[in-house]
Amino acid sequence: MTNNTKQAVSRPFTSFGSLDRRRFLALTATASLAAVVGSQATAQENATPSVAPGWSATDIPSQVGRTVVITGGNGAPRIVREGTFPPPGEYSGLGYQDARALAGKGATVIIASRDETKGSEAVALIKAEHPEANIRFEKLDLANLASVKAFSDKLQNEVDRVDVLINNAATAGSPDRRVNGAGLELTWATNTVGHFSLTAHLMPLLRRGQNPRIVFLSSGAARRATDIDDLQTEKDYTPLKAYALSKAALLILARDLNRRSIDGGWGIHMTATHPGVVKTFLIPSGPGPDSDFGRSLLAHPERFRRTELGALSTLYASAHPEAVAGQYYGPVNDNYEVGVSEDHAAFSTAEIAARLYDALATATGQTFG
Repeated sequence: MTNNTKQAVSRPFTSFGSLDRRRFLALTATASLAAVVGSQATAQENATPSVAPGWSATDIPSQVGRTVVITGGNGAPRIVREGTFPPPGEYSGLGYQDARALAGKGATVIIASRDETKGSEAVALIKAEHPEANIRFEKLDLANLASVKAFSDKLQNEVDRVDVLINNAATAGSPDRRVNGAGLELTWATNTVGHFSLTAHLMPLLRRGQNPRIVFLSSGAARRATDIDDLQTEKDYTPLKAYALSKAALLILARDLNRRSIDGGWGIHMTATHPGVVKTFLIPSGPGPDSDFGRSLLAHPERFRRTELGALSTLYASAHPEAVAGQYYGPVNDNYEVGVSEDHAAFSTAEIAARLYDALATATGQTFG
Protein backbone atom coordinates (compact mmCIF):
# COMPACT_ATOMS: atom_id res chain seq x y z
CA MET A 1 0.00 0.00 0.00
CA THR A 2 1.17 3.46 -0.67
CA ASN A 3 2.13 6.24 1.68
CA ASN A 4 0.74 4.63 4.83
CA THR A 5 0.85 6.62 8.04
CA LYS A 6 -0.42 6.19 11.55
CA GLN A 7 -1.94 9.67 11.72
CA ALA A 8 -5.48 10.37 10.63
CA VAL A 9 -5.75 12.91 7.84
CA SER A 10 -8.49 15.46 8.25
CA ARG A 11 -10.65 15.65 5.12
CA PRO A 12 -14.34 16.07 4.31
CA PHE A 13 -16.24 12.81 3.97
CA THR A 14 -19.92 12.13 3.50
CA SER A 15 -21.70 11.15 6.74
CA PHE A 16 -24.88 9.15 7.20
CA GLY A 17 -26.22 11.92 9.39
CA SER A 18 -28.33 11.44 12.51
CA LEU A 19 -29.90 8.01 13.07
CA ASP A 20 -32.14 6.52 15.75
CA ARG A 21 -29.60 5.34 18.31
CA ARG A 22 -32.00 2.85 19.80
CA ARG A 23 -31.50 0.76 16.69
CA PHE A 24 -27.88 0.34 17.66
CA LEU A 25 -28.33 -0.37 21.36
CA ALA A 26 -27.79 -4.10 20.99
CA LEU A 27 -24.83 -3.52 18.72
CA THR A 28 -22.87 -1.47 21.23
CA ALA A 29 -22.57 -4.19 23.84
CA THR A 30 -19.05 -4.88 25.03
CA ALA A 31 -19.35 -8.68 25.03
CA SER A 32 -16.44 -10.44 23.41
CA LEU A 33 -16.60 -11.34 19.76
CA ALA A 34 -16.31 -14.99 20.72
CA ALA A 35 -19.48 -14.85 22.80
CA VAL A 36 -21.37 -13.10 20.03
CA VAL A 37 -20.14 -15.57 17.43
CA GLY A 38 -21.06 -18.56 19.54
CA SER A 39 -24.56 -17.49 20.58
CA GLN A 40 -25.59 -16.07 17.23
CA ALA A 41 -24.28 -19.05 15.28
CA THR A 42 -26.20 -21.44 17.52
CA ALA A 43 -29.41 -19.46 17.06
CA GLN A 44 -28.92 -19.43 13.30
CA GLU A 45 -28.26 -23.17 13.17
CA ASN A 46 -31.38 -23.94 15.18
CA ALA A 47 -33.68 -21.75 13.11
CA THR A 48 -32.72 -21.85 9.43
CA PRO A 49 -32.83 -24.74 6.96
CA SER A 50 -30.20 -25.21 4.29
CA VAL A 51 -31.12 -24.29 0.73
CA ALA A 52 -28.84 -27.05 -0.55
CA PRO A 53 -28.47 -29.92 1.95
CA GLY A 54 -25.31 -31.90 1.32
CA TRP A 55 -24.13 -29.54 -1.42
CA SER A 56 -20.35 -29.15 -1.70
CA ALA A 57 -17.76 -27.76 -4.09
CA THR A 58 -17.76 -31.05 -6.01
CA ASP A 59 -21.38 -30.33 -7.00
CA ILE A 60 -20.56 -27.06 -8.78
CA PRO A 61 -21.71 -27.36 -12.40
CA SER A 62 -19.21 -26.96 -15.23
CA GLN A 63 -17.77 -23.44 -15.40
CA VAL A 64 -16.10 -23.92 -18.78
CA GLY A 65 -16.26 -20.71 -20.78
CA ARG A 66 -16.84 -18.47 -17.76
CA THR A 67 -14.37 -15.79 -16.69
CA VAL A 68 -14.11 -15.25 -12.95
CA VAL A 69 -12.31 -12.41 -11.15
CA ILE A 70 -11.55 -12.98 -7.45
CA THR A 71 -9.98 -10.27 -5.32
CA GLY A 72 -7.52 -11.72 -2.85
CA GLY A 73 -7.27 -15.38 -3.68
CA ASN A 74 -3.60 -15.67 -2.75
CA GLY A 75 -4.00 -17.31 0.66
CA ALA A 76 -2.34 -20.64 -0.06
CA PRO A 77 -2.70 -23.14 2.82
CA ARG A 78 -0.29 -22.99 5.77
CA ILE A 79 0.05 -25.45 8.64
CA VAL A 80 0.53 -23.71 12.00
CA ARG A 81 2.30 -25.75 14.65
CA GLU A 82 1.81 -25.83 18.41
CA GLY A 83 3.22 -22.98 20.49
CA THR A 84 2.63 -20.07 18.14
CA PHE A 85 -0.16 -17.66 17.25
CA PRO A 86 -2.61 -18.47 15.77
CA PRO A 87 -3.56 -21.77 17.44
CA PRO A 88 -2.42 -24.91 15.60
CA GLY A 89 -4.21 -26.01 12.45
CA GLU A 90 -4.40 -25.42 8.72
CA TYR A 91 -5.15 -21.86 7.64
CA SER A 92 -5.88 -20.62 4.14
CA GLY A 93 -7.69 -17.85 2.30
CA LEU A 94 -11.35 -17.97 1.33
CA GLY A 95 -10.54 -16.54 -2.09
CA TYR A 96 -7.97 -19.27 -2.60
CA GLN A 97 -10.65 -21.89 -1.96
CA ASP A 98 -13.02 -20.11 -4.37
CA ALA A 99 -10.33 -20.01 -7.05
CA ARG A 100 -9.36 -23.63 -6.47
CA ALA A 101 -12.95 -24.87 -6.79
CA LEU A 102 -13.97 -22.75 -9.80
CA ALA A 103 -10.74 -23.35 -11.72
CA GLY A 104 -11.20 -27.04 -11.06
CA LYS A 105 -14.59 -26.82 -12.75
CA GLY A 106 -13.13 -25.23 -15.88
CA ALA A 107 -13.52 -21.49 -15.29
CA THR A 108 -10.90 -19.01 -16.43
CA VAL A 109 -9.89 -17.56 -13.07
CA ILE A 110 -8.02 -14.32 -12.39
CA ILE A 111 -6.90 -13.82 -8.81
CA ALA A 112 -6.03 -10.21 -8.08
CA SER A 113 -4.10 -9.05 -5.04
CA ARG A 114 -1.12 -6.98 -3.86
CA ASP A 115 1.37 -9.77 -3.24
CA GLU A 116 2.76 -11.28 -6.44
CA THR A 117 4.85 -13.88 -4.58
CA LYS A 118 1.86 -15.27 -2.70
CA GLY A 119 -0.33 -14.96 -5.78
CA SER A 120 2.11 -16.95 -7.88
CA GLU A 121 2.33 -19.61 -5.15
CA ALA A 122 -1.46 -19.91 -5.07
CA VAL A 123 -1.63 -20.26 -8.86
CA ALA A 124 1.09 -22.93 -8.82
CA LEU A 125 -0.65 -24.97 -6.13
CA ILE A 126 -3.99 -24.87 -7.94
CA LYS A 127 -2.34 -25.88 -11.22
CA ALA A 128 -0.59 -28.73 -9.47
CA GLU A 129 -3.97 -30.00 -8.28
CA HIS A 130 -5.74 -29.21 -11.57
CA PRO A 131 -3.13 -29.36 -14.36
CA GLU A 132 -5.61 -28.10 -16.98
CA ALA A 133 -6.66 -25.10 -14.90
CA ASN A 134 -6.74 -21.74 -16.65
CA ILE A 135 -5.76 -19.46 -13.78
CA ARG A 136 -3.44 -16.49 -13.44
CA PHE A 137 -2.43 -13.74 -11.05
CA GLU A 138 -2.84 -10.00 -11.64
CA LYS A 139 -1.60 -7.25 -9.33
CA LEU A 140 -4.26 -5.18 -7.55
CA ASP A 141 -4.07 -2.96 -4.47
CA LEU A 142 -7.65 -2.17 -3.48
CA ALA A 143 -6.50 0.57 -1.10
CA ASN A 144 -5.01 2.50 -4.04
CA LEU A 145 -7.61 3.75 -6.55
CA ALA A 146 -4.94 4.24 -9.21
CA SER A 147 -4.09 0.54 -8.89
CA VAL A 148 -7.77 -0.37 -9.16
CA LYS A 149 -8.06 1.62 -12.38
CA ALA A 150 -4.84 0.19 -13.81
CA PHE A 151 -5.99 -3.36 -13.13
CA SER A 152 -9.41 -2.66 -14.64
CA ASP A 153 -7.96 -1.00 -17.75
CA LYS A 154 -5.60 -3.93 -18.28
CA LEU A 155 -8.43 -6.42 -17.91
CA GLN A 156 -10.60 -4.56 -20.41
CA ASN A 157 -7.80 -4.94 -22.96
CA GLU A 158 -7.43 -8.68 -22.29
CA VAL A 159 -10.95 -10.11 -21.97
CA ASP A 160 -14.21 -9.42 -23.72
CA ARG A 161 -16.38 -10.07 -20.70
CA VAL A 162 -16.43 -11.01 -16.99
CA ASP A 163 -19.03 -13.54 -15.89
CA VAL A 164 -18.36 -13.58 -12.12
CA LEU A 165 -16.79 -10.99 -9.83
CA ILE A 166 -16.11 -12.15 -6.27
CA ASN A 167 -15.30 -9.18 -4.05
CA ASN A 168 -13.44 -11.29 -1.51
CA ALA A 169 -10.22 -9.51 -0.44
CA ALA A 170 -10.23 -7.99 3.02
CA THR A 171 -8.18 -6.74 5.89
CA ALA A 172 -9.25 -6.97 9.53
CA GLY A 173 -7.31 -3.82 10.31
CA SER A 174 -4.16 -3.16 12.29
CA PRO A 175 -3.68 -2.57 16.02
CA ASP A 176 -3.52 1.19 15.43
CA ARG A 177 -5.49 3.30 12.96
CA ARG A 178 -3.76 3.81 9.61
CA VAL A 179 -4.68 5.65 6.43
CA ASN A 180 -3.69 5.37 2.80
CA GLY A 181 -2.21 8.09 0.62
CA ALA A 182 -5.64 9.60 0.03
CA GLY A 183 -6.36 9.88 3.76
CA LEU A 184 -8.82 6.97 3.91
CA GLU A 185 -8.67 4.56 6.84
CA LEU A 186 -7.13 1.39 5.41
CA THR A 187 -9.83 -1.10 6.40
CA TRP A 188 -12.53 1.10 4.89
CA ALA A 189 -10.39 1.84 1.83
CA THR A 190 -9.56 -1.80 1.14
CA ASN A 191 -12.74 -3.62 2.04
CA THR A 192 -15.37 -1.16 0.86
CA VAL A 193 -14.11 1.79 -1.18
CA GLY A 194 -11.78 -0.34 -3.32
CA HIS A 195 -14.47 -2.90 -4.09
CA PHE A 196 -16.99 -0.18 -4.97
CA SER A 197 -14.47 1.30 -7.38
CA LEU A 198 -13.50 -2.05 -8.90
CA THR A 199 -17.13 -3.06 -9.42
CA ALA A 200 -17.90 0.25 -11.11
CA HIS A 201 -14.87 -0.08 -13.40
CA LEU A 202 -15.79 -3.64 -14.41
CA MET A 203 -19.47 -2.96 -15.09
CA PRO A 204 -19.04 -2.83 -18.89
CA LEU A 205 -17.36 -6.25 -18.86
CA LEU A 206 -19.93 -7.67 -16.46
CA ARG A 207 -22.86 -6.42 -18.52
CA ARG A 208 -21.43 -8.37 -21.45
CA GLY A 209 -21.13 -11.50 -19.30
CA GLN A 210 -23.20 -14.67 -19.60
CA ASN A 211 -25.56 -14.77 -16.61
CA PRO A 212 -23.19 -12.37 -14.83
CA ARG A 213 -22.92 -12.46 -11.07
CA ILE A 214 -21.30 -10.31 -8.42
CA VAL A 215 -20.72 -11.59 -4.88
CA PHE A 216 -19.81 -9.29 -1.99
CA LEU A 217 -18.29 -10.94 1.07
CA SER A 218 -19.74 -9.59 4.28
CA SER A 219 -19.30 -11.07 7.76
CA GLY A 220 -21.17 -11.94 10.91
CA ALA A 221 -19.05 -9.22 12.48
CA ALA A 222 -21.21 -6.73 10.56
CA ARG A 223 -23.74 -6.96 13.38
CA ARG A 224 -21.18 -5.15 15.53
CA ALA A 225 -21.24 -2.02 13.37
CA THR A 226 -21.89 0.77 15.86
CA ASP A 227 -21.17 4.28 14.59
CA ILE A 228 -22.62 4.74 11.13
CA ASP A 229 -21.87 8.45 11.33
CA ASP A 230 -18.15 7.69 11.41
CA LEU A 231 -17.35 5.71 8.28
CA GLN A 232 -13.60 6.03 8.79
CA THR A 233 -13.58 5.35 12.55
CA GLU A 234 -11.88 8.66 13.28
CA LYS A 235 -13.70 9.09 16.60
CA ASP A 236 -12.91 5.76 18.24
CA TYR A 237 -10.88 3.25 16.23
CA THR A 238 -10.52 -0.44 17.00
CA PRO A 239 -9.84 -3.12 14.37
CA LEU A 240 -13.19 -4.76 15.13
CA LYS A 241 -15.14 -1.51 14.73
CA ALA A 242 -13.47 -0.72 11.43
CA TYR A 243 -13.94 -4.24 10.09
CA ALA A 244 -17.56 -4.50 11.25
CA LEU A 245 -18.43 -1.19 9.60
CA SER A 246 -16.76 -2.12 6.32
CA LYS A 247 -18.56 -5.47 6.19
CA ALA A 248 -21.95 -4.01 7.10
CA ALA A 249 -21.45 -1.51 4.29
CA LEU A 250 -20.73 -4.31 1.80
CA LEU A 251 -23.95 -6.10 2.73
CA ILE A 252 -25.95 -2.90 2.35
CA LEU A 253 -24.19 -2.13 -0.92
CA ALA A 254 -24.88 -5.59 -2.38
CA ARG A 255 -28.59 -5.21 -1.80
CA ASP A 256 -28.67 -1.65 -3.06
CA LEU A 257 -26.78 -2.48 -6.25
CA ASN A 258 -29.02 -5.49 -6.87
CA ARG A 259 -32.02 -3.17 -6.66
CA ARG A 260 -30.33 -0.74 -9.05
CA SER A 261 -29.58 -3.64 -11.41
CA ILE A 262 -33.26 -4.61 -11.47
CA ASP A 263 -34.46 -1.02 -11.89
CA GLY A 264 -31.84 -0.21 -14.52
CA GLY A 265 -32.08 -3.46 -16.47
CA TRP A 266 -28.37 -4.24 -16.00
CA GLY A 267 -29.05 -7.97 -15.97
CA ILE A 268 -26.48 -8.61 -13.23
CA HIS A 269 -27.22 -11.07 -10.41
CA MET A 270 -25.86 -9.68 -7.11
CA THR A 271 -25.67 -11.39 -3.74
CA ALA A 272 -23.81 -11.10 -0.46
CA THR A 273 -22.33 -13.96 1.54
CA HIS A 274 -20.47 -14.62 4.74
CA PRO A 275 -18.22 -17.58 5.59
CA GLY A 276 -19.08 -18.17 9.22
CA VAL A 277 -16.08 -18.45 11.51
CA VAL A 278 -13.10 -19.94 9.71
CA LYS A 279 -9.33 -20.27 9.86
CA THR A 280 -8.07 -17.53 7.55
CA PHE A 281 -5.05 -15.24 7.77
CA LEU A 282 -7.11 -12.14 8.61
CA ILE A 283 -6.38 -12.15 12.33
CA PRO A 284 -2.71 -13.26 12.31
CA SER A 285 -1.76 -10.81 9.55
CA GLY A 286 -3.84 -7.92 10.87
CA PRO A 287 -4.94 -7.06 14.41
CA GLY A 288 -3.02 -9.93 15.99
CA PRO A 289 -3.48 -11.73 19.33
CA ASP A 290 -4.02 -8.61 21.46
CA SER A 291 -7.34 -7.67 19.88
CA ASP A 292 -10.99 -8.69 20.09
CA PHE A 293 -10.37 -10.95 17.12
CA GLY A 294 -7.21 -12.49 18.54
CA ARG A 295 -8.65 -13.09 21.98
CA SER A 296 -11.66 -14.81 20.40
CA LEU A 297 -9.44 -17.11 18.40
CA LEU A 298 -7.30 -17.95 21.44
CA ALA A 299 -10.30 -18.52 23.72
CA HIS A 300 -12.40 -20.58 21.31
CA PRO A 301 -10.25 -22.09 18.54
CA GLU A 302 -12.79 -24.90 18.14
CA ARG A 303 -15.29 -22.43 16.68
CA PHE A 304 -13.01 -21.63 13.77
CA ARG A 305 -13.69 -24.07 10.96
CA ARG A 306 -11.87 -25.08 7.77
CA THR A 307 -11.95 -22.47 5.02
CA GLU A 308 -13.21 -25.04 2.50
CA LEU A 309 -16.46 -25.01 4.49
CA GLY A 310 -16.56 -21.23 4.80
CA ALA A 311 -16.16 -20.84 1.03
CA LEU A 312 -19.29 -22.85 0.26
CA SER A 313 -21.68 -19.91 0.62
CA THR A 314 -19.71 -17.83 -1.89
CA LEU A 315 -19.37 -20.76 -4.29
CA TYR A 316 -23.11 -21.34 -4.06
CA ALA A 317 -23.82 -17.67 -4.80
CA SER A 318 -21.30 -17.67 -7.64
CA ALA A 319 -22.27 -20.87 -9.42
CA HIS A 320 -25.45 -22.56 -8.22
CA PRO A 321 -28.29 -22.17 -10.75
CA GLU A 322 -30.84 -21.69 -7.94
CA ALA A 323 -29.01 -18.93 -6.06
CA VAL A 324 -31.39 -15.99 -5.71
CA ALA A 325 -30.29 -12.44 -6.52
CA GLY A 326 -30.46 -10.08 -3.57
CA GLN A 327 -30.05 -12.82 -0.96
CA TYR A 328 -27.47 -13.08 1.80
CA TYR A 329 -26.05 -16.60 2.10
CA GLY A 330 -24.01 -18.19 4.84
CA PRO A 331 -23.58 -21.43 6.81
CA VAL A 332 -26.70 -22.35 8.76
CA ASN A 333 -25.76 -25.52 10.64
CA ASP A 334 -22.80 -27.28 12.16
CA ASN A 335 -22.03 -28.92 8.81
CA TYR A 336 -21.74 -25.44 7.31
CA GLU A 337 -24.45 -26.16 4.75
CA VAL A 338 -25.52 -23.07 2.85
CA GLY A 339 -28.70 -21.21 3.70
CA VAL A 340 -30.21 -17.74 3.79
CA SER A 341 -28.40 -15.93 6.57
CA GLU A 342 -29.79 -13.81 9.31
CA ASP A 343 -29.50 -10.12 8.50
CA HIS A 344 -26.20 -8.81 9.85
CA ALA A 345 -27.07 -5.25 8.81
CA ALA A 346 -30.62 -5.14 10.12
CA PHE A 347 -30.34 -1.40 10.81
CA SER A 348 -30.24 -0.67 7.08
CA THR A 349 -32.91 1.49 5.49
CA ALA A 350 -33.34 2.90 1.99
CA GLU A 351 -32.03 6.21 3.30
CA ILE A 352 -28.90 4.62 4.77
CA ALA A 353 -28.26 2.70 1.54
CA ALA A 354 -28.57 5.90 -0.50
CA ARG A 355 -26.21 7.79 1.79
CA LEU A 356 -23.69 4.97 1.70
CA TYR A 357 -23.80 4.97 -2.10
CA ASP A 358 -23.29 8.74 -2.16
CA ALA A 359 -20.37 8.48 0.28
CA LEU A 360 -18.65 5.86 -1.86
CA ALA A 361 -19.35 7.78 -5.05
CA THR A 362 -17.74 10.85 -3.47
CA ALA A 363 -14.71 8.87 -2.31
CA THR A 364 -14.12 7.27 -5.71
CA GLY A 365 -15.51 9.79 -8.17
CA GLN A 366 -17.51 6.93 -9.74
CA THR A 367 -21.16 5.99 -10.07
CA PHE A 368 -23.15 3.10 -11.52
CA GLY A 369 -25.62 3.38 -14.34
